[in-house]
Amino acid sequence: MIFPIRFDGVDKSKRVLTSPIISLHSGKLVVYISIPVKSGGKLVAELNLETLQKFIYGFLSSNRIIILTDSYGNLIVHPDRELVKTQTNVGTLDVFNKRLEPGEGQFYMAEGRLCFGSVENIPGTGWKLLVASSAYHLFQPVIALGLLISVLVVFFFLVLLFALKKEFRLRVVVPLVGYVRKLSAITKGEYPAASSVSNSFTEFDELGRVFDSMAEKVREREHDLIVSKRYFQSVIDSMPSALIWVNEAMNVCQCNLKALELFNLESTEIEPENVETFFSGHKDVVGVITEAREFKEPRSLERVSVGNDSSAVYDITAFPLRKFERKGVVVRIDEVTSRVRMEEIMVQTEKMMSVGGLAAGMAHEINNPLGGIIQGTQNLERKFSPDIKANLVAAEEADCSLEAMQKYLRARKVYTIMEGIKTSGLRAAKIVSNMLEFSKPGKSVLTTVNVHDLIEDSLELSAKDYDLKKKYDFMHINIVREFEADLPEIICSRTEIEQVLFNIFKNSAQAMHDDDGGAVAPHIYIRTRSNGSNIVIEIEDNGPGMGAEVRKRIFEPFYTTKPSGVGTGLGLSVSYFIITQNHGGTFTVSSEPGRGARFSITLPVQGRGE
Repeated sequence: MIFPIRFDGVDKSKRVLTSPIISLHSGKLVVYISIPVKSGGKLVAELNLETLQKFIYGFLSSNRIIILTDSYGNLIVHPDRELVKTQTNVGTLDVFNKRLEPGEGQFYMAEGRLCFGSVENIPGTGWKLLVASSAYHLFQPVIALGLLISVLVVFFFLVLLFALKKEFRLRVVVPLVGYVRKLSAITKGEYPAASSVSNSFTEFDELGRVFDSMAEKVREREHDLIVSKRYFQSVIDSMPSALIWVNEAMNVCQCNLKALELFNLESTEIEPENVETFFSGHKDVVGVITEAREFKEPRSLERVSVGNDSSAVYDITAFPLRKFERKGVVVRIDEVTSRVRMEEIMVQTEKMMSVGGLAAGMAHEINNPLGGIIQGTQNLERKFSPDIKANLVAAEEADCSLEAMQKYLRARKVYTIMEGIKTSGLRAAKIVSNMLEFSKPGKSVLTTVNVHDLIEDSLELSAKDYDLKKKYDFMHINIVREFEADLPEIICSRTEIEQVLFNIFKNSAQAMHDDDGGAVAPHIYIRTRSNGSNIVIEIEDNGPGMGAEVRKRIFEPFYTTKPSGVGTGLGLSVSYFIITQNHGGTFTVSSEPGRGARFSITLPVQGRGE
């Protein structure tokens, strides 16, 4: 690009001087001078800067520094012609930027040398002419010569250094950079192929082979580590127990799939969370984990509820990590709900069997005096009856009126006492009759029964079981039926199973009636389903539920939560034996306070099989 410099800034149509440019004709560095012609047009002259260079340095001493620049600081004349050819700009030198008086000079640094010179402006062109000399030349020619030699030595050294740098880069730096890049790739899990490029340095060839071998071993070991980790995770995920790892800082860090399901987590890699937060509301669990960490011994906790299902029961064991550089505790959580229920059933069965062993003997021992009491009460009623002649004759012989005697008995409420004795005797006889159910299976006729029809008949019977004394109305309970279609018929004693269902319906109705604080309408959910060769009947209510102690004793004979005189405590006991002993099924209950109760009955389709 041409930068015009005008001789006269007032009239822009006059002479113009350009900045140095490469000539299109000679290919040399030139400046153009444009002078307008009066008849029109312009006269353009080309000034070869190389000629100007030779001219200036032809009549001045060679130890002088002469620099000629245009108004922009671009070189026109310079001792180093290469700088002129490349149009180096030196306008930033201090000597060009400071205003000096005509003929005044100053020291300045140029190309690492201290020089002294003076700048003059060439009028009408904007060019600047710098005439300078090296400070060493001015003051100490010898030192200047030494510096020149030193400069030459340094220059030679720099040239040699540049050559060595290039060679060093090609033979040392490039291979090392390649190894560093490979290391970076390996840290990211990427394994580049082995390099086949040879190097003139034997050591680098050996280093390359060692590096490739090392990278291959790292890749294999990482692969083995990943496989091992997946195998280990697969092993612990396959375990039926929930496993949780707690580090030394008491933060939960990792778990298996069973724990993931139990605590509704998103991943087996858990964001570190303190055990007190993770097991919120279970200080006993946190205490067991803390003791295992502090005492370096396993600690256990039995039959606790953790996780999302509060009805499930778990055994928890905390094992401290041993012989490993990272300390911590492994927590194993085993669901024992079925085992606990089975233990409870076994305990109930043992109790029932004990009662059953006593029932036969008690029946004979108690029935005889009960029969005497009831018969004696009936005889007393007959002895005072005016409808029997013998009573009238005996009263006349004793000189007393039978009517007066009856009046006295009514006044003293003897008849009421006799009625109470009779009622209590009949009640005791009923209890003994129920206890006989424990001693031997009933002899009811077994028939093929449709389970859904049996349930409907029991519901109809329960709906009629209402009087003012019981104070509950089964008709106000919502019955929700969830029956499985095409349920097979079963072989059972229809009357006994009706009795069992009736007892459950009656207990549910009474429990929901007694729950005065219930905020929702009473419901009984009845579900049926097939389970292999068995059918399952579930009866669930939304009543007040029961605590663990009550649930454990619910099938015990004579155990009742009702007030005295309301229940005998034998309804569910008899039902339990009807299902388990007479029909070879199972009878279980699950309940929590405030969450209702659910009774589950399992009956074989083909009956007991005896």
